Amino acid sequence: MKKLLGLYLHVPFCMRKCFYCDFLSFTYADASSLEMYTRALALEIAQQGEIYGNRFIVNSVFLGGGTPSLLSAEQLARVLTALSRSFAVAGNCETTMEVNPGVLDERKIETALSLGVNRLSVGAQSFKDESLHTLGRIHTRADILTTCAAARRAGIGNINLDLMFAFPGQTLADWRYTLSEAMALGPEHISFYSLQLEEGTPLWAFVRNGALAETFEDTDREMYRFAVRTLADAGYERYEISNAARPGFRCRHNLKYWSLESYLGLGLGAHSYADGARFSNTEDLDAYIAAAGDTALLRAHEHVNTPFDDISEYMFLGLRRTEGVSEAAYRARFGEDIRARFSKEIERLTDESLLESSDGSLRLTELGVDMSNRVFVAFV
Repeated sequence: MKKLLGLYLHVPFCMRKCFYCDFLSFTYADASSLEMYTRALALEIAQQGEIYGNRFIVNSVFLGGGTPSLLSAEQLARVLTALSRSFAVAGNCETTMEVNPGVLDERKIETALSLGVNRLSVGAQSFKDESLHTLGRIHTRADILTTCAAARRAGIGNINLDLMFAFPGQTLADWRYTLSEAMALGPEHISFYSLQLEEGTPLWAFVRNGALAETFEDTDREMYRFAVRTLADAGYERYEISNAARPGFRCRHNLKYWSLESYLGLGLGAHSYADGARFSNTEDLDAYIAAAGDTALLRAHEHVNTPFDDISEYMFLGLRRTEGVSEAAYRARFGEDIRARFSKEIERLTDESLLESSDGSLRLTELGVDMSNRVFVAFV
């Protein structure tokens, strides 16, 4: 029986790099760069299909970035056609495309829909125009509304909104407004992330030189808990620390990451976990394009997991999920009892009220969510 596989396709171009972003992305310079990258990505898809295509069934695809919606309709068609020709794709495959408001039109949405895209992840971040300006976003609240309306008209029945909180200058009232506006659009899924200031980014510099004030930890946690309560009251199930969905709309692709399932990353700097190994592509754009899909030239890093690597990752990734880590599932996967290996860690974290056990699963407590990194490091 073939195993299931997720595919991540990275498009590293943006109209402008946001002030908080330290992801592998570049400001969009010219059409030729995007065209050369599209060709190289299609070649990598074809060549990786020769390695993995006959052994796996793809049941999730995620086009991320960067801004994948910068691809023209024709370029998007080439990439997705290469994918369907190179891999066995399940009929019910969840296919997500990240989009930035204002960088998408209905023709492109219709093209994406015709090629199998059935889920859009909209980088809204905030519904306050002044907050969007602070973050260095190029869109406005009106652009978010226009993009979501266009997606619904085209027939997209699964929309995620990415939201950000606890960034410099944001008040609790601002966050309440953003959540209210987001839920009014009726998305099937909402991701809500606390901003982490990354050294070297413009926003980090603004805080360092006193132009903006960093958010206090207590305010961060107040915003988080408010979001959890508000989303639950509106019918969204929080199923991971920063993700909530209406019943039946959990993100299948992201669940692969948190469940230590196989996924293949294609594109510049993309990371993979397959056949018990973690590996990643080069982050050098020129080298990626010149490699023309040749795996030997693309590979920048590879690590074959030890049995404990898999156990450790299974634990700290699985504890991100609200349902936690099932002791029976752990035993079935690794052939040992979870408490035989981690009894001291479990006892200590339980005594500290960071971990709880019920219905045969280990879960983070509310305090454990706030101090999750302290919990995760115990299993490394």
